[in-house]
Parts: sequence; C-alpha cells; structure tokens
Amino acid sequence: MHRHVRRAVSATTVLLLLGLGVSTPGALAADETDSGPKVLRIGVPNDLTTANPLSLRSGSDWNVATTQYDMMLMFGNEDLSPSPGLAEECVPNEDLTEWTCTFRDDVTWSDGTPFTSRDVAFTYELIMDKDIAIYNSYFSAGPTFETPDDTTLVWKSPQPTYSPLTPPWVYILPEHIWSEYSDLDKQELKSLENVPSVTTGPFYLDEVNSGQNWTLKKNPDYWGDEPYYDEIRYTLFTNQDAMAQALKNGEIDVGTYFETALLPSLDSDPKITVQRNVSDWWLNMAFNFGGQGPDSDPLPALQDKTLRTAIAMAIDKQGLVDKAYNGAATPGDSAIHQVPEIWYYDVPQDQELPFDPDAANQMLDDAGYERGPDGTRVDPTTGDKLALRMPVSQETGGALIAGQLIVGYLDAIGIDVKLFPVNEGKMYSYWNTGDWDAYIWYWTGEPDPNYQLSAFTTKQCKNLSDGCWSNPEYDSLQAQQQKMVDPEKRQQVVHDALNLIYEETPAIALAYPNNIEAYRNDLVQNFTPVPGDSGYLVPNYNNISMVTVEPAADSDSSSSSSGIPAWGWGLVAAVVVVGGLLYYIRRGRTDDDEA
Repeated sequence: MHRHVRRAVSATTVLLLLGLGVSTPGALAADETDSGPKVLRIGVPNDLTTANPLSLRSGSDWNVATTQYDMMLMFGNEDLSPSPGLAEECVPNEDLTEWTCTFRDDVTWSDGTPFTSRDVAFTYELIMDKDIAIYNSYFSAGPTFETPDDTTLVWKSPQPTYSPLTPPWVYILPEHIWSEYSDLDKQELKSLENVPSVTTGPFYLDEVNSGQNWTLKKNPDYWGDEPYYDEIRYTLFTNQDAMAQALKNGEIDVGTYFETALLPSLDSDPKITVQRNVSDWWLNMAFNFGGQGPDSDPLPALQDKTLRTAIAMAIDKQGLVDKAYNGAATPGDSAIHQVPEIWYYDVPQDQELPFDPDAANQMLDDAGYERGPDGTRVDPTTGDKLALRMPVSQETGGALIAGQLIVGYLDAIGIDVKLFPVNEGKMYSYWNTGDWDAYIWYWTGEPDPNYQLSAFTTKQCKNLSDGCWSNPEYDSLQAQQQKMVDPEKRQQVVHDALNLIYEETPAIALAYPNNIEAYRNDLVQNFTPVPGDSGYLVPNYNNISMVTVEPAADSDSSSSSSGIPAWGWGLVAAVVVVGGLLYYIRRGRTDDDEA
C-alpha cells in the first residue's frame, strides 16, 4: 500500500521482479540459541521487488532498506527532527555554505570493513553523478564533499543551504562494495540484481523467496543497541483477510497496511492491538497528457482544463472517504499531505472546488461537450467519445472501491470510464508506456517538499511524473523554491506551486487515508512507533522499532529514544518550524526512470 516510488521497468528489471537475487557475506551467521533463532514474524501486502537501494519501488522495498541501511543523520522518533545517526552532528559556517559533519568512530560494515566519512561522500557523489531521482533533490545546489579524515565530512555548497539538516533521506552505501559498479550507466546501476547486502543497520537481508517471503538477520557488528530478535521474517499476503486470520491464529506477530474494512474484526480481538498511523500518503487520480513513448495515446480532451475541473467537481470525496475507508481518512485537496504543517497547502474555502455534479454538467454543456445518443459526451474538437481507460492499483488500500465509485460519479456527468483493476507490476507497466487516460494509484511524500514538487515538473516526464504534465509557470516556481533558505519565504512559494497544481488539476488528491497496523499483544511488545505514539511500528522513517521490540513475556526491556541533540534545536527551528510541530511525510514512489 505504499509506493513509495516507481518508474520504468526495463527488461533487466523485469527479470529482477521475477527472481530477486541477494548476495550476503558468508561469515555472517544468525545468533542462534539451542532452540533456534528468535524470529519476529511480519505480514505484508506488498512484495519485495528489489534489494537495490538505488531502485526502490514498493513499500516493502523501503521497509527493508530502512532496516538495513543508515542515513547520515536519522529521523528522530518523536517528531522526525534530525537526530544523530552515523553522524553525531553537522555544524554550519556563518553563511550556511559549508557544513562540517562529525561521524561516529565505532561503526563497521556488516562484512567487518570499517565505516568512514568517505562512504558518505561516495554515496552522495554517486547519486549526483548518476542523477538518481529518488534521492537527488537534496543536492540541487551542486554541493561538493571533502573528507579530511575518517570521521569528518565537509559539505560545501555554492549557495546557502540547510540540506544536511533536512536530513537527506539517502541510505549510505559501502564504497568498497559499490565502487565496483560506479562505471555502470544509470539504468545499469539501477537494474543490478545480486546487490551485496553489506550494511551498517541492525539487520541485513539474508534470503528472498520472491512472491512469498524474505528474511533479515541480525547484524552482529551493529553500532547501536543490540536487537532482541535474531531474524525478521516477512511473509507476503496477497489476501488481506488471510493476513488478518494469520494474525488471529498467531502465525504472524505483526500485520501491516490492513484495509480499513478489517478494523471491526481486528478491534474486537482482545489479543490484538491496532495501531492507526498518522496519515502520510494520499490516494491519487492522475491524468495523462502523453509523451511517454510510442504507445502513449491519451484522450486529447484531457488537455482541456475545463474537462479536468468538471471531473474534479463530480467526485464526492467525502463519500469516497466514508465508503472506501470506513471514515478512516480525510478528503484530499493538496498534492502534499497535511503534515508537515509548514508545507501543506490548505486550499482556501472560497477557492475549493465543491462537489457539485450539476455545476460540472453545466460547465461541460457550455464548453460544447454534447451528449450522444447513449448519454456519453463527445469531444467537440475531435468527435471522440469521452471514454476514459482507467487502471487502478488493486494493491493500494481503498483504490478499487474508490475507482468503482468514480465510475458512477463520472457517468453522472456523461463520461464513460472503463476500470482496469491491476497489480502493482502492471501499474508500473501502464505508467511506463503511457497507454492510459487516467489512473488511480497513490503518492507518499518526503520530509522536504522538493521531491514531491519535482514530480510535476516538465523534466520529470518519463521519470517521476504521473502523466507528463508540463507548465512553465509551475517549473519556475519549483526551481525558485528549491534554492530558497528562509523557511517562511519558501513556504509561500511552495504554496503558490501547490495552488497552481490545484487550479490546473493535472491530478486529484482524492483522500488522505490512515495506515492500519496490528500486532499480537500477547506475543510482542515494546515497539517504538515513529513518529510519536501514532507512528509506524515497522520501519518507515527509521529502524528503532526493530531494535526495541521484544516478546511480550519479557517486560523488563525498555525502548530507547534518539531525540534531537542540543546542536540541532536552533537550526531545525530555523528550517522547519513555522507555527507548530512539524512531522515529515515519508518518501513517495520510486523513480524507475527513463525507458
């Protein structure tokens, strides 16, 4: 249910999806006891599609990467503020053009090789050199990196920047492993299959049975607190009822991303604790403007803003929330979620597009879209029927019900919709070819708005863009905000960009659903939700929960916390606090780029 990112699936990547390979150091054995390894069992609805941290797509990909790899600075447990990770601190010079980051001196990679600041510089330089879209928004100013010693990195920027304190959501890679691949071109690098699982995190990926399950083993050289469990075993459930039943039967300890329809059943079981996560993703309906390739042939009428606006006004978002999510969501509006508050654009009430099918019908009448004998409207320019081919991700929570509702909503204004429920892999295929008119999928965001805003720029066609929308005014606003340092001034430009998206309607944010996780409270305890009490139990922003979780029978263990250090408070306030507590939203879809 998380995409967390996407993009073009090359022939090599298709092989990766069919048979995921992972290479692990032979010397790393599980810390077994006489009764065998201690295993945490987690059920998920999304398959692991890649072990390559440069080509992450599904929510499971991100969960595994977050468990294995560390960032330079990590997201804090309570509010996602920058906290010590591999780096203990990053301190700027007076004009914010140079940051000196000091690293721990007790970190080794899981194959025994010492970690140094050069690994960080190598990772950042590789991302910039190969233009890896899921990470490169943090380096838009063109910084350089110096490593005067093993525990120091100097981030030099040609202009003032707060990028080191975002913090960059970039997984640090071992130079001694990845330098072997650095001469590959971008697509070859992202299509690597047997990527060695050499990590600094608490676990490393050990075994993958594609389409079934995957196992991570404890890293004996982990620099932080030792996890209780020797292994984390993820099991794929393509049927959510089956996952709920497995949880009830004690076959798994934790279930993730449940459909809201299962809430009554889960809530009624005293042995199950339900975690309603703070919503950080949104259900998205995107329109296709064409340009992806030779098979891209979207309905020409979608170029007409009037038609897109009428479609938006015909959709009952509150009804969608009530029926698709049993009320466990809020109606969508802005292309960046409600948290963090500083970046979210709350569309002024007098500018909101109302649910008004009568007004939508009148708009289409006035624009010359007359109804044919069967009631379907006709494009006055081409004579084509307004018939939309609309794939919908059946693996995205609530998407299929929402799609079925939208078929009815649009029929009421004379637009025919052919709905195609498909799996995640087929959604990537549709996205890549452009052989669709509209689709329903989802987006999540990043802590910084650069990534999400960049997805709507002209240059992201065939990369992050949903439907290759192009608007020079928007491109200018995105470029402007990307270079700004003052958070209040930047906020205004970000909001101007979001307002333009809302007015032009290249996509519609349908709903902000809550994520639902659940665990057996008689089997496990001491999760550390992130962010805060209503945060995620499984790794999304950081991996602390996999370190603190333990069997319910062992009640003496306490969870650790990595709050923001003294050196960070003042700087973070300058960067992100404008009128209240800030939560960062999680990363959005992958960027399988150009075909």
